[in-house]
Amino acid sequence: MKKAIITGFSLLSTLGLIGCGNNTVQPTTTVTTNATAATPNNDTSTTPASSTGSTQTQPTLKLQHIDLTVLPGGKLGPDGKMHDTFSPADFQVVQGAPVQLTIYNYDSGEHSLTSTALGLNVIAKGSPKDGVAGITTYTFTPTKAGDFTWQCMIACDTEAQAWAMSHDGYMMGKISVVPANNQQFIDLTIKDGLKYAAADGKLHDSYSPADFTVQAGIPVTLTVYNYDTGEHSFTSPALNVNQVMKGATKEGVPSVTTFTFTPEKAGQYHWQCVIACDGGPTGWAMSHDGYMNGTVTVVD
Repeated sequence: MKKAIITGFSLLSTLGLIGCGNNTVQPTTTVTTNATAATPNNDTSTTPASSTGSTQTQPTLKLQHIDLTVLPGGKLGPDGKMHDTFSPADFQVVQGAPVQLTIYNYDSGEHSLTSTALGLNVIAKGSPKDGVAGITTYTFTPTKAGDFTWQCMIACDTEAQAWAMSHDGYMMGKISVVPANNQQFIDLTIKDGLKYAAADGKLHDSYSPADFTVQAGIPVTLTVYNYDTGEHSFTSPALNVNQVMKGATKEGVPSVTTFTFTPEKAGQYHWQCVIACDGGPTGWAMSHDGYMNGTVTVVD
């Protein structure tokens, strides 16, 4: 379902974003840019922050947060079939800093993230109900730099004879451990009709996760994988961020958008998608935390 930009946000219009009624399919892209400010409504942030770096000595990264999402039958393969996938399957962490890995599994079956070289065998518990993620958290510290292969060792993607278990970018991938430096990586996934809401018993568009944590004073590289064919935004004036994610080229082929910002002060910062979604300009998910808006927690 293609989304349209809410006409009330004049600043987004001046940025030259695609307007209401444009049905052109967007190509899959990777965009690297510095975020720009915007002014959505319903912004509850109270603590100012800036995307510009601090002139003071940067702090040392204490704990890095990596969030992965399992989408059953979510990604199109070169064989023309839809396959189970981790989103993302390839991700980066920083050497020497503890990693808090959280897996949001929307499949009813368990999956594993197993890497002998890194000493990892994380079992991601299954979803208890359609649209309700099974959430598993595990902490480890990568001690050496390099690229390390991981794979799911629990039988999956059975409708395709377990194809995804032996192909990079699906139920196996690469963990890149970069040399110790002051940077942090965040990966988010957008999926239409992903998350269940008990309030109305329906499935809604959602970021996964919508809430995440970063450390103050350290640049954040944020990558968003958009599986919806419509555009979405990540907009937070308090963080001086307004980034638009192009839509997927087709079902199961996500667009990939990367941008950077640096949160300067600890606090709770609200963000929201200001592009009409989840059924229209006043879509339920757009005004409910944990779906198309959420909170960035910045810690010292």
